[in-house]
Amino acid sequence: MKNTKLVRVLRTFSKQEISKFRDFVNSPYFNKNKNVMSLAESILQFFPDFDSEELTEENIYAKTFGKEKFDYFKIKNITSDLFALAVTFLKFSAAQKKDKDNEIALLSTLHDRKLDNIYSQREKKVSGQLDNFLIKDETYYYLRHQLGKINTSHYKFERSGYSFNQIQNEFDTFLDYSLIGLLRLYSKMFHNKNHGNINFNMEMFANVWEYVKNKSFEENPSCQIYRQIISLELTRDEKEYRKLLSLKEKYKDNMPLEDIYYILLIINSFAAYRLNLGDESYYTDRYLAFREIIDRNFFKGNIIYPNFITTFVSACMAGELEWAENFRKNFQGGILPIEEKANTLNYCSGFFAYRLKEYDKALVYFSKTNFKLFLFKVMVRSYTARIFYEQNLYEQAISAVDTFRHYLKSEKMMDNSQKTAHYEFLKNLAELAALKFEGINNINSVYLGMLKKKINQMSSNPLGSKNWLIEKVNELKQKKG
Repeated sequence: MKNTKLVRVLRTFSKQEISKFRDFVNSPYFNKNKNVMSLAESILQFFPDFDSEELTEENIYAKTFGKEKFDYFKIKNITSDLFALAVTFLKFSAAQKKDKDNEIALLSTLHDRKLDNIYSQREKKVSGQLDNFLIKDETYYYLRHQLGKINTSHYKFERSGYSFNQIQNEFDTFLDYSLIGLLRLYSKMFHNKNHGNINFNMEMFANVWEYVKNKSFEENPSCQIYRQIISLELTRDEKEYRKLLSLKEKYKDNMPLEDIYYILLIINSFAAYRLNLGDESYYTDRYLAFREIIDRNFFKGNIIYPNFITTFVSACMAGELEWAENFRKNFQGGILPIEEKANTLNYCSGFFAYRLKEYDKALVYFSKTNFKLFLFKVMVRSYTARIFYEQNLYEQAISAVDTFRHYLKSEKMMDNSQKTAHYEFLKNLAELAALKFEGINNINSVYLGMLKKKINQMSSNPLGSKNWLIEKVNELKQKKG
């Protein structure tokens, strides 16, 4: 019984929700079946974990029906009834959270019943509450539109002269609501197109963009923010990025958490784009974005392993090693899926050791990883090859390069442009290792300069490999004198 739909739902309930659910089940308005009430009492005593060995169908049946002979179908039926009540309870809980929606729905009911005086009083109350909204986002304009819509219907006979203003208000609020929704979706489409190589059918974008691109939207921060995100995705210009950061700071107290989280994801993606071009100053931007995600508890304690690794690595690359270690310690229990937890922690330990130039330790940790996702297999192979070079193990480095090449050829999931970037890295690393294998005295300075030029011409900087190669060439030039 521990894995039934009912128990899986009940595990998500807070202590306060369990208490309310008990009252809900015992309310004759929602449930009159005493067996279901008794079943609820029998199961709820196992809150919060619901993992006791005593939580079996047979034991629950005995608690509910006493000495009556066990009937499988009977316990299944009332368990199904209790599950249905739990779902209904969640519906009511969700409805209670939508206070303003309910108030506007009440206005519609008052209008239908022609309770005009009460309608007028409640309408003033709702309108005043909306006036005091600090966050004027998609939800705000949706509520404004819904209120305007019902007011247009209610006052069209009573205030014929005033109804024209109501129609205009209904249109204006619908336009604001629609624009926020369209710009939000367009921004996500462009973001996934640029960073995930996914194409979308963006109907009407040219028309909408022509309308919004020069509009001020002083009273509509959400439109400003999503328009700026689109502008950034269209241009990938650093000036547009800085404008987005300014808007985030300006409206940090006047935008929903969803928008803040989305902006932080955009910051991370743009930082990754700039890092891939070789601009390592963006390691700090990326770290600060992830740090804010953690500080605001957007992950809710559970972090999928790619996000865990990226957060940890970003902190390390920004020089925030203490924060990285604290993050690993405090959040490792929430790594999902659980099957990747060991891989994740071993990779993070390996990368931490790599940053401290404890190369033997890093190799040990990296060797313990066995990721399913190609992205992390590539990361392990890339850093392993670099470690062999750093340790002056040139034959092993060249062997690692060859193994990496074969892996790239066999990997079907990786985009060809990504493969090309890694092939460039491996070719230059092999040449660098061969040069150093010959000994510093035998290195031709002219050839070294040509190699550096080739590295500078690499199409991108995957995992910072281009910058690392340049650093290694410069080290050889300094030793050469």
